[in-house]
Amino acid sequence: MSLLKLLTLLTVLLGTLWTAGPVWSAGPFPYRLPQTSGGVDPQAWTVIGEHQTHPLVRFDNMYFIARRYDLGFWELARYHRELDHWYLPHDQNLEIPSRWIIPQVNAPQGIIINAAELRLYRFFPDQGQVRTYPIGIGVMDFKTPFQKFRVTSKSKNPGWRIPVSLRKKYGMSYMPPGDENPVGSHWLGLSHYGIHGTCYPHGVGRLVSHGCIRCYPEDIAELFKLTPVGTPVQIIYQPVKIGFRQGRIFVEVHEDVYHKIPDMLLHARELINRQQLAHLINWPRFLRAIEEETGAPVDISR
Repeated sequence: MSLLKLLTLLTVLLGTLWTAGPVWSAGPFPYRLPQTSGGVDPQAWTVIGEHQTHPLVRFDNMYFIARRYDLGFWELARYHRELDHWYLPHDQNLEIPSRWIIPQVNAPQGIIINAAELRLYRFFPDQGQVRTYPIGIGVMDFKTPFQKFRVTSKSKNPGWRIPVSLRKKYGMSYMPPGDENPVGSHWLGLSHYGIHGTCYPHGVGRLVSHGCIRCYPEDIAELFKLTPVGTPVQIIYQPVKIGFRQGRIFVEVHEDVYHKIPDMLLHARELINRQQLAHLINWPRFLRAIEEETGAPVDISR
């Protein structure tokens, strides 16, 4: 058995066991958007989730831990850049970065996908709640598009009509449902693209697809139930987000995976100035957050 297939099998088996436990990350989480156009609304609550700790044991690795806590692989690995992905120090606690700033979108509805952070947000504005899931997105040659869609179809155990460019690789034009089908067990159609599961869960949290959005099998099953046909979907690119919680200001900075931001510091400063927050933040902490790009919210309040 190849290393790739072995990794996939172990990820599926351990992921199934772990997701049945008490660990949470998807939500739902309460949120409240700022009611002012600038400054700090003390009632705003746009930083969701809570950090957790994972007790490391022998043979733990970041692929398995990421799935257990519903994180993408890069999401965990970049937060712990100093650690080897496979050989983690056991008998210690590993911090789990399960806290996020919701995307900065006016009156978010339905699904917001922030390709820059490889994460999907499912909003329920009537309840003031949001759920969030890690995703895999398009590789550099087949980038996930930034535009608005609606869910046009839903399908369980879908077959896959293979694009012409990939038919030579797979040796077929149509792949029936099954364990080796890359679209997994559920499909939410978005015009020529889709939000779907995967038979390679270790690819979630990476650039892996030809433009579609991949989810962990357990996440797409939940999202499928929560998302009717007609649900609006917006795909955006926000590597820097500003958030609020209990009157505090936070910044969350991600790597520019699609190389769209010429100067990350200038981009982040423009966001701060646009929201009239420059006189309210701790600039050394802000600059450090921009430099480190941990992908987790950092308190930059003065």
